[in-house]
Amino acid sequence: MSHATDAMPRIAALTVYPLKSAAGIAVTSLPLDELGAVGDRRWLLVDGAGQAITARTCHALLRIVPRFAGVDRDGALLLDASGLPTFTAVPPGADAGERLVEVWGDPVPAEDAGDEAADWCSAATGRACRLVRVAETARRPLKAKYAGPLDHSGRHVAFTDGAPLLLLGLPSVAALEARLREQGGYATMDRRRFRANVWLDGLAPHEEDGWRQVSIGDVTLGVGSLCVRCVLTTLDPDTQEQGVEPLRTFAQYRRTEDGVVFGVNATHVAPGTLRVGDAVQVLARR
Repeated sequence: MSHATDAMPRIAALTVYPLKSAAGIAVTSLPLDELGAVGDRRWLLVDGAGQAITARTCHALLRIVPRFAGVDRDGALLLDASGLPTFTAVPPGADAGERLVEVWGDPVPAEDAGDEAADWCSAATGRACRLVRVAETARRPLKAKYAGPLDHSGRHVAFTDGAPLLLLGLPSVAALEARLREQGGYATMDRRRFRANVWLDGLAPHEEDGWRQVSIGDVTLGVGSLCVRCVLTTLDPDTQEQGVEPLRTFAQYRRTEDGVVFGVNATHVAPGTLRVGDAVQVLARR
């Protein structure tokens, strides 16, 4: 059984993912609005039927590297992919007209970014798709399992899998790497595979699993379900090549009834800002 370290847990790094399943952006602060991290998963690729496209089935989505065009993370995005010119995706605005798209069974109002954006994203991914942005009118409900002890009623999310935030301790990644080395596998496991928003240090491996509510800086978070992991973790973020790790090793020590788990889903009580270096105070444990 693991025990907490003497050090106080702190935020080691922060990442925001403007386009669902594309590369993330390392940031030093993470402002939170009603939906989650500002600018996080507000953009999405969809197929002709309006179904969300993710890197689970379209590995080439990981090729797309977004950047914020300005200080406003809710503004335009610059999109890059090898072999293509940089594309500027501009928020369509209400005059673009809304359409319903589907994310994990949830119908979500979205605004289409136009034909040029669709052509660029189709070229980048190698499949026909449209680029959409979550509409201002969207009210996709937050599910109770992601909120922990918090009241989830009246709360909403953007195009995330379900939770506003994902927390993961870097010691948990290090513990995975140790197991892989013991088995003659990877010396390191690129943490980008795990797509957390909040990366933590100063805690024991998997200590985050036992949290129920925490305070980080001026933000209070309810810690909900453990994050069930999928095939996306087996993709190399740079080459998109697929292997069997870490899912094979996770199955040895991280298996639950729901699947293998790594990291925790979390919901913020109210808007605020998370910053690299912020200390984590555990208010309640499971």
